[in-house]
Amino acid sequence: MTLCRYADSILNANPVKAARIVGGPQLEKKMVSGDGIDRPVQNPFERVEMDAHKLDGRFVVMIPQPGGGWSPRLVHRLWVIVLLDVVSRAVIGYHLSLRVEVSKEDVMRAIKHALLPWSRKELTFGPQAYCDDAALPSGHHERYVGLCWNETSVDGALAETCGYVKVKLQGVVGSSLLDPSVGFAQRRSKDDRPFIESFFRTLAGRGLQRLSNTTGAKVQDKRGRDPAQVAVLSEFQLEYAAELLDALIANYNATPHTSLGYRSPLQMLDFYASVGRLPTRYADPNSVQGLLSVRKLCIVGGGYQQGRRPYVNFAGASYSNSELAQRHDLVGQPIWVINHLEDDARIALATTREGAHLGVLRAHPPWHQTPHSLAIRSAINALVRRRRFCLASGADAVTAFMEYVESNTKGKLPIHPSYLELKRLLLEHAPSRSGDTEATAAKARLQTAAAPPEEDTLDAGPVAAAAAPVVKTRPPLARAALPPLRKAAN
Repeated sequence: MTLCRYADSILNANPVKAARIVGGPQLEKKMVSGDGIDRPVQNPFERVEMDAHKLDGRFVVMIPQPGGGWSPRLVHRLWVIVLLDVVSRAVIGYHLSLRVEVSKEDVMRAIKHALLPWSRKELTFGPQAYCDDAALPSGHHERYVGLCWNETSVDGALAETCGYVKVKLQGVVGSSLLDPSVGFAQRRSKDDRPFIESFFRTLAGRGLQRLSNTTGAKVQDKRGRDPAQVAVLSEFQLEYAAELLDALIANYNATPHTSLGYRSPLQMLDFYASVGRLPTRYADPNSVQGLLSVRKLCIVGGGYQQGRRPYVNFAGASYSNSELAQRHDLVGQPIWVINHLEDDARIALATTREGAHLGVLRAHPPWHQTPHSLAIRSAINALVRRRRFCLASGADAVTAFMEYVESNTKGKLPIHPSYLELKRLLLEHAPSRSGDTEATAAKARLQTAAAPPEEDTLDAGPVAAAAAPVVKTRPPLARAALPPLRKAAN
């Protein structure tokens, strides 16, 4: 007993070292982390927590085969970037990243999603996935559309703290960035962003971890299952994961919380709005639309001395139009080229350095047909430089890239992230360009076919039964239609 009392006195005299002995480095970090006393938050949208979370599940993308039909191919693990209001616990915006690692463009898409109006997705697995009041704040009431916040708390990841994100946050939203280098927070400490970490735990526990294709939070959670094999056999498609994630987040905002007095986050926001505690600063809609725009000074080339009409090289492609083609006086001078549509790099705006408008520039072949983003173009150019595939004269670069990915369905590496991003772009944004014949033709290759009559329905768990599409037996499909979404059997 004497030795025990002596050991306790030594541990009490050195609590930081004692925490390291008992719980390791993680428990030692908790001893030096802040408790929030010097940084209270009293009003909604005063501080927003932002973080990325890797989804606990495996999914496939359907690849068309040359002989007809479709083949399921596993994709890499997906990320979701979420913005959550500290006071009301409401998720104000999110973005499903299809990349191997989160980039600054993914972070900006999540911020843009928080400032634009939200609407429910057209779900393919039934109308009962959304609760009656399920929504994001911007879809719940118009007073929350474009509402700005004061501080953004992050964990110090490079994609979240880069200069590009800081400048855009300050200029468009008016928000300062709180990261471990300038605040009280610790890198990768869950105690400094407890609300968003609790949301991720809820998102996994109530949703993805209840499905049979989940990887679980730990290796032991698999319980003898192979999530990758389940995803392939049940054809648990990527499009279904996006719909399920949207429904889970919207339902979370309409679910009562014990820490909020059994009110939902949306009800808390409505209460603060009724007492006049909402901020009054709104983001400019034009600035929000330009969050992902790219502007660059480009030298005008060509001219009568070269026997070619004036043009500019921008982001790996040549651009011109009828107005620029007549401006031989601009040859050799820089002009501003702006990619104002982040999902369609076929067109760009051009102005002189003095601000004179030069009209809308259009990309030259092979980038003039199928809609694509600058990131997709950069990835295709990188593959061409590495001689992974060749572009024939007069061919469409995006179509050639899709054919290259689809012809390598038996490789060991996962599907290229740019192919997944291109698939999302065509499915989501082609309807808004109904007059664009090239966009419509590209979407036709990826468009979901109408589901055949149900023949077999597998019994699913509570979440999958309410949200997942059923597994169906169907005849062989033609190459022009994507097979219907299916659920993973539980």
